Amino acid sequence: MKDFGIFLSNLRNNYRLTLEELAEVVDSNKAVLSKLENNNIPQPFKGATHVVVLNLAEILCTSGRETERYLQLAEIDRSLLAEIDQFRLGIIPRIKAGSPEEIMDLERWEHTYNKLIKQLEERRTKLKNGNSLPHLKTKLQEYTNLLQEIQRKLNRPHAHQRQQETTQVIQSNSTTILEGRIVVGYMYGQELNNSNTSDSLYTLASPNAIQLMELAEIDCFAVDDLIVLTNSHNFTGWSHDDIITTRLNTPLPVPNDIEEIRQEKLPAIQKSFVNSSHYRLYSYTPAFSDRKGLEVTLAPIGFHDFYALMPFLDEPLLTNLDASKTSIRKRYGNTALTFSSNDYGTSLIPAPIALHCLIVTKDHQIILMQRSHSVAFYPNHWSASFEETMDSPGLNPKGSTSRAGDTDFFACATRGLEEELGISIPAIESIKILSLNVEYLILAVAPIAVIRVGLTAQEVKTHWLLKAPDKNEASKVAMVSTELSTVVDKLFSKTLWHPTSRMRLIQFLFHTYGIDEVDKAIKARTKSSVT
Repeated sequence: MKDFGIFLSNLRNNYRLTLEELAEVVDSNKAVLSKLENNNIPQPFKGATHVVVLNLAEILCTSGRETERYLQLAEIDRSLLAEIDQFRLGIIPRIKAGSPEEIMDLERWEHTYNKLIKQLEERRTKLKNGNSLPHLKTKLQEYTNLLQEIQRKLNRPHAHQRQQETTQVIQSNSTTILEGRIVVGYMYGQELNNSNTSDSLYTLASPNAIQLMELAEIDCFAVDDLIVLTNSHNFTGWSHDDIITTRLNTPLPVPNDIEEIRQEKLPAIQKSFVNSSHYRLYSYTPAFSDRKGLEVTLAPIGFHDFYALMPFLDEPLLTNLDASKTSIRKRYGNTALTFSSNDYGTSLIPAPIALHCLIVTKDHQIILMQRSHSVAFYPNHWSASFEETMDSPGLNPKGSTSRAGDTDFFACATRGLEEELGISIPAIESIKILSLNVEYLILAVAPIAVIRVGLTAQEVKTHWLLKAPDKNEASKVAMVSTELSTVVDKLFSKTLWHPTSRMRLIQFLFHTYGIDEVDKAIKARTKSSVT
């Protein structure tokens, strides 16, 4: 009995909510919640108190394990809960396809999830600060996904007509064991970037990117495996003052079935990698907003939180409502391209933010770097120029607990430039964030940044050779002229590109020469190569 009140109080304090704020959300009052936290209401909970206790579980518990512990301390038998209460606590029964009760059950569940979505939307609107319980948006997205699965099985005309079976076109070598470590993206895209002979930059999207857009039922500009979420006007770029960054202190939950897979795969990841702390994207202001700049909200995420799942996104490890098997990407991939700031759209698959930075030197060269064979992502691939995962306060890959974290995209880009190439702030002339993007294979959010430095290409290489703390993350440095036709030729060269490199080069060209001129140059290059 005593432990329940302590547990409830800890859950509330995790979100820095007052008793008054929480009472408003769960349709109760401060006095009742205070009595619960002080164990002044006898168990078993009955009547209105029982309802409030279940409302609190739905609002505050963010994982299956947390919910299980909550119910145990509250002395509530989950098997005796009403069906709607089981659903909102993440307990989802299965149905047998073709059974006499199938249609009846699905229609009842459709009504239930519509009701749950409406109720939770109403609860969320009662929050004075919409970000004080960020996991409610995640839960709303879970409810919506389940509702859509039910509607597809009922063949509802208003349901999303997502393909039941999508063709797997992911490269077979996307995950491998290299020197005893699980590596993602090993020799990934070797054929992908060399086989495209399109005469238009608007048809450079890979089958992988097209598949993900079909899951999300949206069309975006994509090159290879990188898909644009939103971009600055004509890719002119956002400066520091154009981006407002909000950082949450509490990690976002993931669906219970994903969490079970993550716990199962975690031991293999823990052997090789430190659980460094990073950021993931929670929401951003859409490009059609009348605001001039960009607003982003970030949430903390650990390296183990996402890397334990990334090698297994396409394996049939999850169970559908009818007990058939599906993959994490097929079930939740439709959310990977939705990060609404106002609606309940946020990715249910945990993935980090990684800045994808292109360096331009004072002698008009673009720096290219070949990633080392020892890195966790895309070893031996060529980058334009480097990538840096955004850090949150806490543990870094070297095991130190003293790092403060990156305050925004610009701080991450600056840190990456120092660590990977040994170039400090005085050498930076400007940083522009051109766009936010999503990378298909690992679903990481990738802001593309153009960094101009007051150094020659040879000076940059010298800094890398002699000053870079993380020099060994790359094995070679090369360069290519910023001249339009030269970059276009490089785009179609026989190169094992990092899956975002060609998009970086193209967005740099948009930024420098304009979209129409780049399109003409690609068409001209293709025609000349054919003749």
